[in-house]
This record gives sequence, C-alpha cells and structure tokens, in this order.
Amino acid sequence: MKRIAFIDTEVDVSTGIIGDFGALSDDSSKIHSQSAEKFLSFINDYQFLCGHNVIHHDLKFIARNGGFDLTGFEVIDTLYLSPLLFPMMPYHNLVKDDKLQTEELNNPLNDAIKARDLFYDEIDAFKNLDEDLKKIYFALLGTEREFKGFFAFNDFSADVDDLEELIRIRFSRNVCENTDISRIIEDHPVELAYALSLINSKSRYSLTPPWVIRNYPDVERIFYLLRNNPCVCGCSYCNQFLDEKIGLKKFFGYDSYRSYGGEALQEKAVNAAINNKSLVAVFPTGGGKSITFQVPALMSGLNVKGLTVVISPLQSLMKDQVDNLENSGITDAVTINGLLDPIARQESFERVQNGKATLLYISPESLRSRSIEH
Repeated sequence: MKRIAFIDTEVDVSTGIIGDFGALSDDSSKIHSQSAEKFLSFINDYQFLCGHNVIHHDLKFIARNGGFDLTGFEVIDTLYLSPLLFPMMPYHNLVKDDKLQTEELNNPLNDAIKARDLFYDEIDAFKNLDEDLKKIYFALLGTEREFKGFFAFNDFSADVDDLEELIRIRFSRNVCENTDISRIIEDHPVELAYALSLINSKSRYSLTPPWVIRNYPDVERIFYLLRNNPCVCGCSYCNQFLDEKIGLKKFFGYDSYRSYGGEALQEKAVNAAINNKSLVAVFPTGGGKSITFQVPALMSGLNVKGLTVVISPLQSLMKDQVDNLENSGITDAVTINGLLDPIARQESFERVQNGKATLLYISPESLRSRSIEH
C-alpha cells in the first residue's frame, strides 16, 4: 500500500522563513507545529508528499530553511493537476486561481486537509476520463516533475506508439488537421495537455486559469495554432468553424454578406480578420461595418475563448451595439465607459475576467485606466 502525507506551510515571503507547518496522513494522523524537526519526523515515513503548489513553493522553502534533502519523496502537486482534470467552469470548489479556498486563514493543517480532499477528487476525475485521453495525458506529462508523482500513485502507465495520431483521432473535427502537432508535442507537452483539456471540456465559458497563462504563456499560442489558424488547403475543422459564411449564419442568421458595386467588401473584411491579418475597412454610415468585426470576434470567442476589444469614442454607440446584440440573442458583449454606475461597471469587469465576454467596448481614454489595463 502506498503511503501518502498531505502538507502545507505558512511562509513569510519577505524573509523566506517558515513559521508554521501542517501535515496529515492517509490514516488521518496529523501534525500542526512550528517545529521543522517535528514536521520532518512526521513525513519521513511516507513515500508520497502531496500539497497545493507544493513543488515550487512549500518544498522550496522547506529545503531552504533547513537544507533538508527531500529528493527521496514522490511529490504530487494538486495545483498543476486541477486545470487538467477540472477544466469546466465553475472549477472545483476548493480551487481559486492558484490558491485553495479556506475558511480558516493562516492554518497550514487546514490547507493540508483541503489539499487531501482535492487530491482524491482529482483521482476520481482521472478515473472517469476515457482511456485514450488518459494515454494522451500520460504520454505528454508522465515524465514532467509536476505530474509524474500522480501517475505513479495511480499505477498508471501507457505505451503510445504514435501520440500524434492518437491526438488527431481523439480530437477529430475539434482541431485543425494540418497543425504541426508533432512539433508541439516535442516543444510544449504541458501546454498542449492544458489546451486539449480545455477543448475536451466543450464548454464555451471555461478558461485557462490565469496562473497557467503566467507559468505557461505558450498555451494561448498553441490554442491559436490548433483552433484559430485557418489552414490553406482546408480541413473538416477549419471548413466548419473558420468559415466566414457559416459564422454569419450561425450568429446572425444571414446567408450572405452585402456587396457594394458588385464587390463583397464585408465578406473580404471578415475573411481577413479570421485569417489574422491587419486590415483597414472604410464603409459609409449604415454600411454594415459592425458585422465585419462582430462575426470574427464571436467566432474567436467560440473557438479559442478569445476577447476582442473594440475602441470607440461614442459611448451611446457602444450601448446601442451591446443592446442590438442582446436583441439578437447574443449576450457576449459588454461595455465599460463613464456612463456606467459602479455596480454595472463591476459586473462588466467580472464578465471579462470570467470569460463570459467575447466583445469588450471601451473608449480611447479608458486605455489610460490601470483597472482596464489589468
């Protein structure tokens, strides 16, 4: 039987000194002490150590405080597993960004208990994955320090002869068939795993947590390569999800764009935006400019959880556009401007932060705002 201890520390980040230790075992033995020696004596009998952000936080400070050798332990970090196993918003109720939800402040034993509860929920979530997805995650993450302890605890391993082919089959019609997946596997396995987890959730409003973007900024680029970079020759995914006419029909119900003098200017502008080109489009008043950015923005929101920022000097126009979209059944647009009361302003901020906004309308002067910048 594998023996596991769940740990947490209270660290003064300004000095790096640990003021408090907490740990409990799989048989509910526990310790809450300011003594490093007592803490180390407690965990010494265990093969696995588990905690939340334990690899790059707790263990680092434990080793630094006493020069203790912790290399003999298998380590499991619930922080890195959470976005993989709970990609659906709302996330696991114990997790908020890179913290644990706690009712009791500055109590490492309490946080160790919560890490234990999260860990066993992660085991259940992993067991409920289909076998192909388990194999994909193991092939991508099985040798990574942040994940290998979890696979070892669960006695999970898999021989995958052709990982690229397995990913293409498992995510058929959900990613571009012409993406260079083999290169991504080689260069960015963790980022690819997080991207695939989010794609697998099939949830419009689930987002990669901010701490993942900070630690693995290439997640966004890989998401773009998989889902928002139209291939030249076309594939089943791009032909369905990156087609300007299908996008127009899906969001606004129209079969075709307007033409001017026999030229499909609207469609050309939308197509240029979908293909991530810089463009300038000049239309007469009432000529249908809004469609040219709303369609690609809504497609990006659906495909890669993208946010499009629309900068306009006219506050009344912003409100009209948001209202018109809502009248069409599209609730993905918000505005932040000086006419909003504090409650409505905060609601707009929250919708942007939690991924429920695809279009954000702001005024030029808002670009000076630190809260907008954040």
